[in-house]
Amino acid sequence: MSAPPNNSAAHVEQSGASDESLQAVHAALLHHNPEPREGYSLLPLGVLGFMSTMIFVCCIYFVHNRGGFNPLVTDGRLNPSSGPVETKLTDAQIVKKGQSLFNQTCIQCHQATGLGVAGAYPPLAGSDWVNGGEERLIRIVLDGLKDPVTVSGAQFSSSNKMPNFSAIPGTEFAYNWNDDKISYVLSYVRQEWGNKAPIVTGDAVKAIHALPGVADRKTPWTQAELLAIPVAPPAPAAATPPAAAVPAGK
Repeated sequence: MSAPPNNSAAHVEQSGASDESLQAVHAALLHHNPEPREGYSLLPLGVLGFMSTMIFVCCIYFVHNRGGFNPLVTDGRLNPSSGPVETKLTDAQIVKKGQSLFNQTCIQCHQATGLGVAGAYPPLAGSDWVNGGEERLIRIVLDGLKDPVTVSGAQFSSSNKMPNFSAIPGTEFAYNWNDDKISYVLSYVRQEWGNKAPIVTGDAVKAIHALPGVADRKTPWTQAELLAIPVAPPAPAAATPPAAAVPAGK
């Protein structure tokens, strides 16, 4: 019976590459790729310097051309020599602003219904003062009203003064409304509760406010003073042209 093979004595196949050949390959690689040197390469430093310079220049440009971070600088309608762009309010927007102002202050006396309080605070709904000329109404809101007043045939007490809403130094009340705010609230009361009077423009309030005896006035108006001020008559309605006569038989 034959003896089993001895694994320990098995023939070990020789490596396909000798030490000499490996050394030759390494020598060839070293010949084509030189050894790394100490220090930094100029190319990465140049790229880093270029990028840093561009970031710095962009920051300087942004600071000098930021326009105060105002979005209007991108508006093509903006003329830098004419100042900021002013948006003209529509009539509906004016009335809406006036309603907000009325609800903040006037509603306490004249009520949300515009009917006021009998004997104390006059009504605004259907008022002959509200629906009449705007000149007297502007003066009342600018400087206030004292003494008894008759509105739509009813008399109201003198103990409840209408305060002034314009900025008048040394007066009892100081709402400090500008002319535009006064025009807003007057436009609202002339358009609410069935009133059909035209809106009041800010320019109209400014014109009345600048008149002698109004600009420097420090006391409320009385009914007698207001009634003595002539009121401009309303503009006449445009006449409708007569229809052309049609010859008989046509």
